[in-house]
Amino acid sequence: MALLSPSPCWTHRGCQVQLVGHPRCDGAYLIRHSSGVCLGHACSLTAAPELIDQQIPLLRQRLAATA
Repeated sequence: MALLSPSPCWTHRGCQVQLVGHPRCDGAYLIRHSSGVCLGHACSLTAAPELIDQQIPLLRQRLAATA
């Protein structure tokens, strides 16, 4: 049985950016906050930090509202 290597991951502002598809495809990078909340998918490593920067304030507001 062959062992699969884990997909590459990067971090930005405490969020994990994981390659889940072909790097040239839409939605190739899954973005997950350290709390476990999925912030969405990005089509590139350039777009991932932009999405994180947009979503972090909204996520913080949602987490504060539920606390």
